[in-house]
Amino acid sequence: MQDRISQLDLLRGVALLGLPLMNMINFSMPMAAYLNPKAYLPNGPLNDFLFSFFHLFADQKFMGLFAMLFGAGIILLAEKREQQNKSAAKIHYSRNFWLLLIGLCHGIFIWEGDILMIYAFIAMFVYLLRKLRGSWLIALGVITLALSAYSSYLIGVFIEPLTGEARYATAAIFAPDTAQIQQDIEIYRGGFWDLVGSRLVAGNLASSPESAIVISYFSLSIILKAAAMMLLGMGLFKLDILRGQASSSAYKKLAITGLAIGVTFTGIGLIWNYSHDWSMDDYFTYGAIFNLVGSTFTSIGYIGLICLWFKLGKHLWIKGKIQSVGRMAFTNYLAQSFICIYIFYGFGLGLYGELTRIEVLGVCVLLGLFQLAYSDLWLKAFRMGPLEWFWRTLTYFRFAPLIKERGVPATEQRL
Repeated sequence: MQDRISQLDLLRGVALLGLPLMNMINFSMPMAAYLNPKAYLPNGPLNDFLFSFFHLFADQKFMGLFAMLFGAGIILLAEKREQQNKSAAKIHYSRNFWLLLIGLCHGIFIWEGDILMIYAFIAMFVYLLRKLRGSWLIALGVITLALSAYSSYLIGVFIEPLTGEARYATAAIFAPDTAQIQQDIEIYRGGFWDLVGSRLVAGNLASSPESAIVISYFSLSIILKAAAMMLLGMGLFKLDILRGQASSSAYKKLAITGLAIGVTFTGIGLIWNYSHDWSMDDYFTYGAIFNLVGSTFTSIGYIGLICLWFKLGKHLWIKGKIQSVGRMAFTNYLAQSFICIYIFYGFGLGLYGELTRIEVLGVCVLLGLFQLAYSDLWLKAFRMGPLEWFWRTLTYFRFAPLIKERGVPATEQRL
């Protein structure tokens, strides 16, 4: 049991440390820079190389890994409760109710890119499927992924005929003009309540019925992709892949196959988009689908690669540090948001729109090193992260023990 939990902690830690590689772009510059290398930063070999590299190996990959582990955690908690002859549903719905509220507050007041609210919402439904065989869960995950790809395709179908104000408003998410970029920068360099207000009114994107339809399909595609990854995670857990019970050769095959297919698909998407000069119509009709599918395989490949590394029995020092990050997943995810808004937003250092991709990468590295250090130090004295403790206290409606007693191992909590 302990080896299995440690392996999940390692996977979760890698996912947490990988998230800022893409999220930091959304924190530091207009959203279009995340999707389109030509939208904001000056064109050049370094900008294109960095965008392409992280598009191949990071974009949706660590988020997908995180979602699969969340799905595995649903079954893990349910099995534990059922083995103790206790209600699994009561705790599941309690913890996800509170996660939904925390995610809502995070999305409104801290960062609109929140995933906790999406995960909690989806968890309310996929929990009902936890008794299915692993193969059925995998099949449902594949079907849901196909629906996500179709929703992505429909974005392009609705964008292509747009004209006038509707097209101008929709272009803000992919190819904004100078005025739109400047408006975005002013919002994020402004005051706290002005930023919150802009989120509540949803900006200019839904200023017409046509653009509202576009953003609806955009959101639906994201939700379906997250649901697909959670279902795949549940299936892989049922099939013992995420239980740590597969052989080294199985993990090796998973790593090679997943990465080969994933990088190939995403690479084809890059070629497609560059050959179409990052046209908004072409990107949303077909270009985005390549990475949507390819990132799924890459995330699965990362599972094989990390589990294989875990089984080697080497590099224990760095593995331990990463596992500490994973054991404090909830705390570290929200800490990334608080640190980033302080660095980039106007009520902090105000560096929004000031850094290039290479400079943002430097911030990511420093953030990762900081989280590796404080996670390990915190868990030397405490049983769990501070927000894990808060979430657990809300879930069970009683204070959980936090301070570690001398000689007692840390209680392992997870998202």
